Order: sequence, then C-alpha cells, then structure tokens
Amino acid sequence: VRQELTKQVEIASALRAYNIEATPVRFRTWGNKEVPTDKAKRVERIEVCFLLSENEITSTGEKDIYIRIARPDKEILTKTRDDEYTFEHNGEMLQYSIMKTVDYQNQPVDICVYWQKQYSSQELQEGLYHVDIFCDGEEIGHSTFTLR
Repeated sequence: VRQELTKQVEIASALRAYNIEATPVRFRTWGNKEVPTDKAKRVERIEVCFLLSENEITSTGEKDIYIRIARPDKEILTKTRDDEYTFEHNGEMLQYSIMKTVDYQNQPVDICVYWQKQYSSQELQEGLYHVDIFCDGEEIGHSTFTLR
C-alpha cells in the first residue's frame, strides 16, 4: 500500500508542459525580423515555447528543463556529441538540444527557448521533427513540426 501511495504522489507531483509550439524561423535580411519557415534550407533557429503547469505538490526551486529536437532520422540536434549535452532519464543518458533552468514556485511559467543552427554542424533534413520536453527525470511534453 505504501509503494502504491508513493507512486501516486510521484505521478501527481510531475510537472506538465502545455501549449507546446515548436517553430522553425529564418531572419529577414532587412530589419533583423524573424519569420516562420517550413523550408529546411532556410531555418536559422528553432523556437520552442510552452507553458509549464501549476502544481501545488511539486517542490519549489530551480528546475532543469531539457528539450530534445530529433530530426526525421532520429538524430538529436545538439552542439556536440560529448557528455556535456546529456542528462539522465530512466537510467539512460540522453542527448539534449536545449537546457534551461527555471525558478519554479508552483505557479504556471511561460518558457521560450531557442536552438541556433549557427552553433551546430548538423544539417536540417526534410521531414517530421519530434520535440520532447523533460523535467525531474520525466517526459513532460511532446510536439512535432515538419520541414520540406
């Protein structure tokens, strides 16, 4: 009974990411304005915005949010392949694209993070991309976008 209760508390205390929007953008040459694009060759950065849920049960304080952006061939977009860009999930080390630390105070938090193509040697491909968001060892959200 105690194990079941502990598991229920773990599930209830997990944060969730809502309204996830992953938007590939390019910069216009004049005015340095960002515009959405779905052309793989033109993407200069990928903007990932979401709402981190309110949760009274979750402990407050700094939370590390990890975002993985996977190309159609399942390769994760990251600056380097070394251990510096990894985190642990279910006993396995996973690569991440973006990490952000937020000060969580049991209130909803709007978060926007950016993956910059200029910091990566990886080419973007045409096809379906998967965006997974993790916090406290749990996957808290998922989204997709397509490039042509």
